[in-house]
Amino acid sequence: MGFMTFLSILALLGTTLAIAMMILINMPHSPLRDLLVQIVGWCFAVFCALYCISPIDILPEAFLGPFGLIDDVGAAVVGIGSAMAAWRAGKARQN
Repeated sequence: MGFMTFLSILALLGTTLAIAMMILINMPHSPLRDLLVQIVGWCFAVFCALYCISPIDILPEAFLGPFGLIDDVGAAVVGIGSAMAAWRAGKARQN
C-alpha cells in the first residue's frame, strides 16, 4: 500500500466520521443517538490526535512556519470537543 493510498483512506475516514458526527448531533430524540455519539465521538477524537502527531501534519509547518500550527490547534479543539460530546453521551446513557 502506497503512501498516497494511505492518505486517501485517512482523508475518507476523517470525512466520514465528521459527517456522521454532524448527523448524530442533529438527531435529538433518537434512541441510538447517545450510543452512536459516544462511539463516533471517541473515534473522531482519536483521529484528531493521530493527525496532530502524524508525519502528514509536518507539511503545513514546513511551508508556513509558525502559522502552520493553526491546523494543529483546530484539530486539538475539534478532538477535545468530540471527546467531551462522547463523554456527555456516555453519562446520559448511564442515567
